[in-house]
Amino acid sequence: MLNILKSEKRRKTHFWDHLNVLRASILGANDGIISVSGIVLGAAGANLDPKTLFISGISGMLAGACSMAGGEWMSVSTQHDLQLKEMERQQTAEECEDCPIKLQQNDLLMPFHAAATSFVSFILGSLIPLAAITLSPKPYRVLITAIAMGISLLLNAIVSTWGTEVPMWKTILRNLLIGFLTIFITYVLGVVLS
Repeated sequence: MLNILKSEKRRKTHFWDHLNVLRASILGANDGIISVSGIVLGAAGANLDPKTLFISGISGMLAGACSMAGGEWMSVSTQHDLQLKEMERQQTAEECEDCPIKLQQNDLLMPFHAAATSFVSFILGSLIPLAAITLSPKPYRVLITAIAMGISLLLNAIVSTWGTEVPMWKTILRNLLIGFLTIFITYVLGVVLS
């Protein structure tokens, strides 16, 4: 692990790796917000005590962050391996003078960057619903957590589409729809199973 960190420090990153890290951070935060909101509101629907809600939220936060980081590691590692194969193919094609686009060493995606970013972003995103459910008075904890989730998803959608040609309203609508559908399903399931 120490060798990975040393090689990451020495390596000068390139546009594609920065873009990949940005994608991982937005996705990680979004998943943290939605996943932990769903977990704690499902537990709230089952009328669990505050300590159990908190333990459920922390467990979901850590499990989700590890899962996201592992998924990013696997996905970006595969892309990295494919890029290395393409670089080998280009070296062969270069000898034949048939290589118009050349992949450079600093174009390679770095799995550790995406995994670490996703892990941290998931935790940061999940702290929002966890804090909302833990710090809210019992009669309002579901409502306050749902509002906190909605505001967080709204802001994440704005940040992810800012300065792009993607219609912001579509991203906001999709994000809110997925978030509120998730907490509706988990809350109802908690009520039914309690």
